[in-house]
Amino acid sequence: MADDFRETQYFRHPLILAIVGGTAAVTWYTFITEVQELKPLQLFILGMIGIIVPLLFLTLRLETHVSPDGIRYRMPPVVRKERTITWSDLEDADLTTVRPIRDCGGWGVRFCRGQGIAYLVSGTEVLRCTLRSGQKVLLGTKRGEEMMAAVKAHQR
Repeated sequence: MADDFRETQYFRHPLILAIVGGTAAVTWYTFITEVQELKPLQLFILGMIGIIVPLLFLTLRLETHVSPDGIRYRMPPVVRKERTITWSDLEDADLTTVRPIRDCGGWGVRFCRGQGIAYLVSGTEVLRCTLRSGQKVLLGTKRGEEMMAAVKAHQR
C-alpha cells in the first residue's frame, strides 16, 4: 500500500561503537597476552565477551512497519517477536524528542522517566504512541515526518 512505512535502524552511534570496540579490544588483548596464566573458565568467559558482545551490537536493530494492521515493531535479537499496536488500541500518536542518555539511560529497550517504554537505536526523534490502556511506547525513528504521515493516513 502507498501509505505503508518501513524503517530499519542499526546501532551505528559512534559512542556505542567506541565502547563496544574498546571493550572487545581490551578483552582480546587480555585473552592473547594472558592465555598461559588464565584458567580455562576465565579464557572461555573472555572469549565469549570478545565475540558475543560485538556480534550483539552488529545484529541489533529496530524494525518498524506502519501498515493497515497497525504499527508493528521488533528489536531483534533482544525482542524477537514482532509486537503490534493496532489502530483500535492507539489513543494518540505524536512526534517528540528524547535525550537517550539523560531521559532513558541510553539506547536499546529502555524505560524513559514518565514517558513509557522506549525502543531507541539512534537519534533523538521518537514516535510516542499512547495506548487506550494508558501505556506509552516510544519508537525511535530517523524519518519522523514520513512515519507520522503514514500513521495519520491509516488512522482515518
